[in-house]
Amino acid sequence: MSQLYITLQAKGGVGKSYVSSILAQYLLEAGLPVRCIDTDTTNPTLRRYQPLRCDYLKLSEEHVINPRAFDRLVEILSAADAATPFVVDVGSNGFQPFMAYAVENDLFTVLEELGVRVVINSVIAGGPDVAETLSSTKAVLEHTRAPTLIWLNAHLGALEHRYRPIPELELFHAFEARILGWITLPKYPPATFGQDVEQMLKQRWTFDEASERLTLMPRVRVRRVKQDLWSQLDQVFSPIPATQPLAPP
Repeated sequence: MSQLYITLQAKGGVGKSYVSSILAQYLLEAGLPVRCIDTDTTNPTLRRYQPLRCDYLKLSEEHVINPRAFDRLVEILSAADAATPFVVDVGSNGFQPFMAYAVENDLFTVLEELGVRVVINSVIAGGPDVAETLSSTKAVLEHTRAPTLIWLNAHLGALEHRYRPIPELELFHAFEARILGWITLPKYPPATFGQDVEQMLKQRWTFDEASERLTLMPRVRVRRVKQDLWSQLDQVFSPIPATQPLAPP
């Protein structure tokens, strides 16, 4: 059974492509033959991470998204080798068309019948974007049956809503069995870790590239960031078999 990790969030600028790149790097380090696909029609960031060798799936014609373009994604997934995990990054402007397509075509049931297991990545950002990103994650959980990995991005502010930590909100209680886990992207001290991560993101470097190109202390800090993220992912996807699709513990 092949594996699809698809990143969905209607709000732009909250770290979707960073999340997709992290997961792709994590799977590649596990020895899996990862294929990355970027579908963002306005800012295809994932494809700028050169070591990921990301393919591009064009969704729009004359700035209008054609839902039938998602048919091509299904064809690609169904034709892939069973041991191939896919990491697909959907841009914010593709969120609504994709969700409508998924519901109309009962997409995840079709993929399951084709031997494709789906995991959704949903990003919730702190601070001023918390309400909007929560709304998108709620829509994903309500309108799909796929296991969902929730990424909490503290870069823009506190990870809380109405004075309650995000994971403790009641809206997640009904979906607890389908939430694979919670991965936190912490807010780093801006003068050290924060600046190093910002440079890495601006340059679209993978963690390995950053380790090769940064000077000593920034390199040490970036490696610590990576270790923290990998440790969190290990809690969700451990152990990672080298030749089989991932499964939750």
